[in-house]
Amino acid sequence: MEVLNDQELDLASFRALHTAAATTAQDGDYDRAAALLRQALGLWRGNALSDVPATAAYSQERVQLDELRLVVWQQRIEYDLESGVGEALIPELRELLAARPFQESLYGQLMRALYRSGRQAEALGVFQEARTALLDELGVEPGPALQQLHESLLRQDPGLAQYQPARLRPPQPHYRAEPPRAPFQLPPGVADFTGRQEESAALIAELTADGGHGPRIAVVSGQAGSGKTELALQAAWRLRDTFTDGVLFADLQGQQSRSADPADVLAAFARALGAERSAIPAEREACAALYHSLAAGRRLLVVLDNAADSSQVRPLLPGPGSAVLVTSRRRLTGLAGARPFDLGLLSQSEAADLFRKVAGRGYDEPDAVAAITARCGYLPLALRIAGARLAARPTWSVQGIAERLADRRHRMDELRAEDMDVRASLMLSYAALPGPHARAFRLLALANAAALPLSVASAMLDLPQRRAEQILEELVDAHLLTCPRQGSYGFHDLPRLFGTEQAVATETAQERLAALRRGARAARRSAVGLADPALAALRRVIDDLGASTYAIGEPLDHGLSARRYATSDERRALHGTVL
Repeated sequence: MEVLNDQELDLASFRALHTAAATTAQDGDYDRAAALLRQALGLWRGNALSDVPATAAYSQERVQLDELRLVVWQQRIEYDLESGVGEALIPELRELLAARPFQESLYGQLMRALYRSGRQAEALGVFQEARTALLDELGVEPGPALQQLHESLLRQDPGLAQYQPARLRPPQPHYRAEPPRAPFQLPPGVADFTGRQEESAALIAELTADGGHGPRIAVVSGQAGSGKTELALQAAWRLRDTFTDGVLFADLQGQQSRSADPADVLAAFARALGAERSAIPAEREACAALYHSLAAGRRLLVVLDNAADSSQVRPLLPGPGSAVLVTSRRRLTGLAGARPFDLGLLSQSEAADLFRKVAGRGYDEPDAVAAITARCGYLPLALRIAGARLAARPTWSVQGIAERLADRRHRMDELRAEDMDVRASLMLSYAALPGPHARAFRLLALANAAALPLSVASAMLDLPQRRAEQILEELVDAHLLTCPRQGSYGFHDLPRLFGTEQAVATETAQERLAALRRGARAARRSAVGLADPALAALRRVIDDLGASTYAIGEPLDHGLSARRYATSDERRALHGTVL
């Protein structure tokens, strides 16, 4: 048989009947809506693609179609319940629950059907079945919607048994049975997105894998300006046809002085899924229950950008069959079931490609471009700023930009263009730190070392090692420090430069130099008895740390050249107190 038009396919007929049923239900004719869905479900003959050989190419579509069938099946039961049907629904609800024992909405439908059939005790028993299943297998209590239904049964709420003939019932004001179109809220990504192929592929694989009893959750974390949002948007756009019931997006503003309230996001998501504004509860728990009921059975992708912490994300998670993509400057270690993706810096080749795309130049000047990418710390935000400035100034040369970035004292000033500003971006992360963490960040930046052993770092901070380690690990989680190996801490280039600026602005010269002296002494003690490679590494740390102490009258004896970080004014001011 030759199919001349997609509309001849059973799937097209199924979707058309599904849409027609939703429209009919909005008019209050639930009998007719249920009949249309019976007709749609009658097109199925077993599981989707059951006569097609099992291959990876079709496995995802098979899962999606079978999930869609179950969603429509449950929606048809809901229409029957709205029409007043009770007893006849009990056997098929039991059948559905056998296949999906953790779907709370099915338990709720079965409780309502039993209650309408005069079987109140059995309806209450179903709630206990649900609670036992959820506690034993998942360790959670039933959600607010199911608990509220249970309380209504105990009160023998008259509304549970009363119904009007469907054709006489006015349209429901609270929410539509199905929105006319799946919501799609993704903002556009950038056209010159560069690199990250491996990271993007890994994200997509994670978000489309089997989520079991909950949604798939991927968390992309990284330092300020590393391109987390753009990576998330690129992956989400590629997945837009996979999540057939829509894509929701929210900027959680985690680095702002006041981050987004989850209650406001829940209300926005509920409206996107069909709820009328007037029917959205003001209480956060009730709003969450509405959102979860609207999201139940749907295949949604929820993108939550710039999360402050796990507690901001948890209320926004949809149910099984959906996926959640979160970005954050912090590692969200408290989000159960989430797969972490730490986003590092670009490779040199990726950084060069990004700079040239934005600038529109530099293809024949590899040395100058290499210098620019290194001085931008291979950070996407910094590369975009440098490229945008060059593109806006036709009279400037690529080499000229490289030279402007060569001066470390003014590099941060160069990395600013309109609302793109590396210093301002880092400041948002820094300003959110508690006082001891901010002090540690700025003092350790003074060392200018590739990596600091914990013993040296704790000495610089004048803290016990255990307390210092706690602070440093939290700075690593905030992506303000790196941890190349256990017990060793360092900086990427631009955060170190920013930290040095903050140290100069906050700490006195005496405090800065005292921290460096403590670190240099600890580095000498750590070097005793170590194997040659480790000793060489620590000597380099001593060289960096000892430079300032050398400059104020305490030369080191390891024979390496010392760089002088103290200014002449600082040396003169401290000469009498330090020597």
